[in-house]
Amino acid sequence: MVRLSRYILVLATIIAGAVILPKFYWMAFEKPIRAPFVMYSCTDNDFMIQRSGEPIVREDTRGNTYTREQYEEKLPLFYMRQLMISGKMLDTINGIEMDGHQITMSKSFARIQPVDISTPDPGLYPMFESESGRANLEMPQDFFRITWRMEFVGAKTNKVDEEKSRLFSAALYNKGFEFPATKIAGLPTTRKSCDEGYFVADSKNQLFHIKMGKGKPYVKLVSLPEGIVFKFISCVDFRDKKYYAYLIDEKGGIYILTQDDYELKKFPVEGYNPTTDELKIYGDLFHYNVIITGEGFIKNIVLDPEYKNVDEFNETWPVRAERAEGKIFSFLFPGQLSLTDEDSNFADFYFSFNPAIKWILFSLILMVAHFLIIRKRGRIKRHIADFGLILVTGFFGFIAVNFFPNKFFD
Repeated sequence: MVRLSRYILVLATIIAGAVILPKFYWMAFEKPIRAPFVMYSCTDNDFMIQRSGEPIVREDTRGNTYTREQYEEKLPLFYMRQLMISGKMLDTINGIEMDGHQITMSKSFARIQPVDISTPDPGLYPMFESESGRANLEMPQDFFRITWRMEFVGAKTNKVDEEKSRLFSAALYNKGFEFPATKIAGLPTTRKSCDEGYFVADSKNQLFHIKMGKGKPYVKLVSLPEGIVFKFISCVDFRDKKYYAYLIDEKGGIYILTQDDYELKKFPVEGYNPTTDELKIYGDLFHYNVIITGEGFIKNIVLDPEYKNVDEFNETWPVRAERAEGKIFSFLFPGQLSLTDEDSNFADFYFSFNPAIKWILFSLILMVAHFLIIRKRGRIKRHIADFGLILVTGFFGFIAVNFFPNKFFD
């Protein structure tokens, strides 16, 4: 019983060490590399790059450097307000007269992070009235879910509204919806210009647009290319009302769904991994800057208003494992255990194994150190299990077996 209790404590210490020690190591020694901010200039037809540091460096791809004011002038649509205040806004760009209202209407920005994709499903969603006749949207008194049918549940009573549930369920069924829903995407907030409802994927990966007008359901089946499965849908509310949402498929393809005619358009963008990379899309009168940032790289693909490739910028830098602190970590620790992950909102055990074999050498050194510690006690053979733990778990096991020494055998 004493031996079992001791090994339970040793195991708990190994787990705690695998969580705490690597975290403290990175807090103390990691030197993160900040990705530059890269935007395409519609006046110079070149990329403007801003690098953090002391001082901040602003340059183009040819190596020319700029002051803050000069840099802002190279990106007139992005810094329109500042240029108008300073009186330096251009009257025309590329033969098009600049109008503040038009520039603002054409501006858009979307950001999709891995944590947005790997996040718990709320389960219940508010269905807004899209034709209320009121100036502002109002939060409804019930919420819906789509399981074996579409159900509306009263927020105060927690009772199902059978009449409304049957009405919407029948509308979905008549359009060919296969229950249950696998994905529900919308903007569940009153802070939007209007309500466009939700885009819902059913159990057969069909995509439907669902909203409510004057208490009645509106359901539209969206035509999709065969075999496409969407991993994430990000609904938007842009001033120009060109499209409903950005859609990301399982292979990292990026699409937009145009408004009213429901046409699916794919961006000519490759190399995006939605589970690890951050995606930013800046839109304006002339271009879309599609910026992908991942570990050790940044990529900016510039598209024209017809979503055709104009130019591309790529920059890489050493990933954490290749930098000095990463190489030392690979020698000291066999891996890292965490209860959270920066790319997920789920609490779980996340273990990242160290693929390098350097830590095994360090484990052998620790085994020798442990032998020197216990040799005066004698009965080395009775410590075989401890040596095995040190070999497999390295520094974590070494601390654990010495923090709770093997007194049972001594």
